[in-house]
Order: sequence, then C-alpha cells, then structure tokens
Amino acid sequence: AWVAVLKIERKQKNIMRNQLEKVLEMQKEIDHKIDDFRKETEVPEYQQFWEELRTNNIDTMQKLSRFMVRKCNR
Repeated sequence: AWVAVLKIERKQKNIMRNQLEKVLEMQKEIDHKIDDFRKETEVPEYQQFWEELRTNNIDTMQKLSRFMVRKCNR
C-alpha cells in the first residue's frame, strides 16, 4: 500500500523542534533531580523505584531526540 507523505513546512518543523528542545531540557533537569533523590534514599526498594523512573525518563529523552532528528531535521 502506498502512503502519501505530506511535506511538513520548515516553519512547522522549526516550531516543533524548538518545543521538543524545551521539553528535552526539562527531562534532563528531571533526570538530575531523580538521581539526587536516589542518592539521598536509604531504603533499597525506594532506590530501585528511583532507578526505574530514571530509566523511563532516559527512554523518553532518547525517543524525543530520535523524533527531532527524523521529523524536525534542519
């Protein structure tokens, strides 16, 4: 099946990229905060939960980065 690929205007790509860069910056701040909390945490079960959150956050950052490269390239 042939799928029509709609060309996205440069302006829209730039807007999306700018928004994603802001979100990515916030995700990085969250990553540092989660890591700080994990280091302060004494209970192993809680440490493990922080690690899980951090892993999910890293996955999200990678997903954002890949999308920016694929769909909002300059």
